[in-house]
Order: sequence, then structure tokens, then C-alpha cells
Amino acid sequence: MAISAPEAPTAALQQLLEKLGHSPSVAAATLTEPHALLQEARYWGIPLRRSGDSLSLEYPHAPLSATEIAYGTGIPESRIRVLPACASTNTELLDNPGDPGICLAESQWAGRGRRARHWSSPFGLHLAMSMAWSQNTRINPALTLVAGLGVFQVLKNSVKGLWIKWPNDIWVKDRKLGGILLETRRLTQQPLPHETKFRASPPHGANLLVLGLGLNVHHDTSLPDSAVSLAQLHVHLSRSQLAGQILQRWQADFARFDRDGLQAFLPLWHDAAAPMMGQIVQISDIDRYYPALVRGIGTDGRLHVQETGKAPVWLSAGEVSLRPIAS
Repeated sequence: MAISAPEAPTAALQQLLEKLGHSPSVAAATLTEPHALLQEARYWGIPLRRSGDSLSLEYPHAPLSATEIAYGTGIPESRIRVLPACASTNTELLDNPGDPGICLAESQWAGRGRRARHWSSPFGLHLAMSMAWSQNTRINPALTLVAGLGVFQVLKNSVKGLWIKWPNDIWVKDRKLGGILLETRRLTQQPLPHETKFRASPPHGANLLVLGLGLNVHHDTSLPDSAVSLAQLHVHLSRSQLAGQILQRWQADFARFDRDGLQAFLPLWHDAAAPMMGQIVQISDIDRYYPALVRGIGTDGRLHVQETGKAPVWLSAGEVSLRPIAS
């Protein structure tokens, strides 16, 4: 009989990681079976080390810092939560709407992408970050496009060949650098206790929005050939610095989007998505794969495409995905 691998770390390891999120080390004498915890941490790729009578985490690069992220963004440090590990930063904010509105993790074991794709993020190598807020107005799916443009603006001067693939991926030439996922939930119980991004917390019945970003930063031998990291591109920025710059950009852009809609971002979008515009791409939906010409994007975020011999159609992000066709 086959024995399936565990889907998550044990409660004991998760509790230890939570303690290490608040303290640089934990006394081994306070733990049950510390040797077993060390072995389990090794299985999950978490660099837990024992030195004398204490257990601590060994970071491969500078740890994420809430203080550094808060500096210059105008976001109170109390609203930024940094975890050693979690299933998903999006899940943390969706399941705990009373928590601070920004969540980052050194590693994830059940990150999510579009169309129910799952992925993991090794400890201390990449940027896994989510931002949550609530609003009474309807949710505009084009927000994901604006979020991608924010990342594009932060990195465009450092990364040659950077572009945005509709609707939510950050690419460098023909390889993926990162991705964005927007998830929503109706607030049916208590309102968010902290101040939201734009206004005081609305009553229950508002929409909770959680926007997640995964960005490949440091060298990672587990990345597939179809992906690339900033380190491979000889771009060396701290993850905390990146997070702060992106959050600052998002705050400004989301306020503009809330006021002016996607129309205000279309010139930047055509620049950021230039490798895709006017090109033949492969589109996949629930039924088939087919090539189509990308004609443009609408003010609602839908993509305008045309198959050979057919009338143009508008595609919504939740319905399809697309890939460039190698020339």
C-alpha cells in the first residue's frame, strides 16, 4: 500500500516556527522530541539548526524585516506580519481577517496560483507576500493587471526584457519571474479591526480582497527551466527592499485605479505587455488549445483576440490562460 507524503508540517513544527517568528532561538528543553523536529524540518527544507541547548533558523540570505518594509511606505510596522513558514500568505489573510493587512513568509508549502495550481517556495529565497483590505464597492478584476504593472514599474529599470503577460504573470523574455493572485471573500461576521487601505473598516457584508505576489529573487536550483530569478539576471536587491517598494507602488496605483479605473493605466499596459500585443499566442480554455492574434485590452481588463477566419472576441481572465508562441 502506498503511503502518501504529508501535506503540511506537524502542529509541533508549526508551533516551533511560530515561536521562532518572535524569538531568534528556542530552548530545546522546552520542546518535546527536538531531534524529531530537526528531522521533520529537514524534510520541509526549513534550515532549523541546533546549537548547544537551543534551536534556531539559519537564513541563507538577509531575513525579511517588517521594520525595513515599513520604512518609507507609510504602513505601520504593526500591520506587517512576517512568518518563518506558512501554507500560503493569501490563506493567512483570508482565514484571519482580523490580522495585520500585510503578510510575508520566508517559505510556503501550499502556495496557490490561477486555475488551482499549487507550488511551494523554499526557505529564505523568494518573496511571498500578500496584502488584504476591505471595500463595499464591487470588485474590479482588472485590479490584478494594475498590481502587475506596479511590479513592472519597480523592476523595469533593473531587468532587461521584463514584461507582463496577461493577466497576472511577470516574465523576462520567455521565462517566468513571478505571478499574482487576487482572491476575495465576503465578510459575514466581524469587520476588519484595523484601518483599511482607503477608508475606515466597513461593516460586515463588505468584500475582503487579498492580493498575493510570488517573485523569484535568489538562486534556487529547484526552479524549472521555464522560470528565472533576479539573481540569475544579476539583479541583487533585498527582499525587504523589494517588498517595501512594491507596496508603496501598489498604494499609489490602487488609489488611482479606485478613482480613475483602468483607462489611466492603458498606456503603461501597452508598454509593459509589448511582447504580447499584436502577436499570435496560444490560448487554452476548458475545451481546447488554439492560436489567436492579440488585438488589445479593454478598460474592463478583458483581452481582445482573434482566431484566423473568425470574428474577434473578448476573453476574461478567469476563463482562459495564454502563452507566447516561440518564433
